[in-house]
Amino acid sequence: MIADIGFIVFLLTAIFYINLKWAKSHKYTAIQTKCLFFLWFYHLTISLVFYQYILVHGGDSWRYWNIVESGETSMGNWFHLFGTGTAFIYWFNCPFSQIAGLGYLSGTILYASLSYFGFLLAFDLLKKSFPQFSKKTYAHPAFLTLLLPNVHFWSVGVGKESFLWLGLVLVLAGIYRFPNKFYLILLGLLLSLMTRPIQGLALSISVLMVIPFHEKLKPYRNKVFPVSILLILSIFAYRYIKGSLIYGFNLKWITDLLDWQRNFLASFGGASSINMNDYSWYEKLITIFFRPFVWEVDGFWSIAAAMENVVVLSVFLLGVWSFFQLRGQFKISLYLWTVLIYGIIISLLFSLTLNNLGIIMRMKSIYFPFFSIIALHLFYKVAKVKVEK
Repeated sequence: MIADIGFIVFLLTAIFYINLKWAKSHKYTAIQTKCLFFLWFYHLTISLVFYQYILVHGGDSWRYWNIVESGETSMGNWFHLFGTGTAFIYWFNCPFSQIAGLGYLSGTILYASLSYFGFLLAFDLLKKSFPQFSKKTYAHPAFLTLLLPNVHFWSVGVGKESFLWLGLVLVLAGIYRFPNKFYLILLGLLLSLMTRPIQGLALSISVLMVIPFHEKLKPYRNKVFPVSILLILSIFAYRYIKGSLIYGFNLKWITDLLDWQRNFLASFGGASSINMNDYSWYEKLITIFFRPFVWEVDGFWSIAAAMENVVVLSVFLLGVWSFFQLRGQFKISLYLWTVLIYGIIISLLFSLTLNNLGIIMRMKSIYFPFFSIIALHLFYKVAKVKVEK
């Protein structure tokens, strides 16, 4: 108990001073600094909600922290845990939960602190990249998108979403500040690949599709484009060869694997299970993006998910309206192009493999806020044009 209290106090104190130093070094105004601290407090509050949720309902998060399947608890055996996916989570948690003996609350605050750095970087990205179309308007117009609760809820707990969120935002920050912060791209990709390889590969493809268009690489595009294309093809070849070594060198194993994934998830049942096999592509994508709808709610958590989806749908429609107001002009920052491509790739994969609304809400949480940010980006361009007129 004493170790847990000391650890939590250390984390909270460290983040507090990091916030102060960050705001000062980046010359935040008083209101921007207050918003940053509010974002941190909001994130921590949701971490306590998640902690209580797991205590009541259970979940993978508890298993990840207590390493119930592994039994590897000594420092000597810790190195044998290293791997990708769940093994990586076990490996990261072992020194804290098994060797230091810290409790699940400490783990929750630890993961909430790690994922908060993603929000810190996202906050700064929005502050720097959004147009300030009026001197009377706060220079951070898309701040409210960072308060969407779904991404906070799933990234505050012990689990993969915390690392995936941080990895994604590290990549986006590296893209925005390329080439000076190129190492952030590498760090974010590595973290994503270790946590969930398929999403790490999708993010790698997104980066390779976008980075040749960076202004700093304009003199080298004739060389960068072929390298990027070659690397993208290499990623597809790697996934095919890796799967074929297990299931056979044919294309049938891909369909069989997708069927197995759907059946595996369906075997758990659950009130939010859906039959995606019978859906058209249009219905699948609508499900990934906007369900559960308000008329599908059953209990507090589904109501919360449905209400957020109402907000997301409203912002999406605002973005579509803005797109037409701009006469089809779709000029957004490269870091937003990166997350847009990544989100489309992942959404297509999810539409083929997921059949549970609860899992869909968790899986899409790490990239979906940026879809709203893109829509708002278009809207503020429309507003800027009208103000200038």
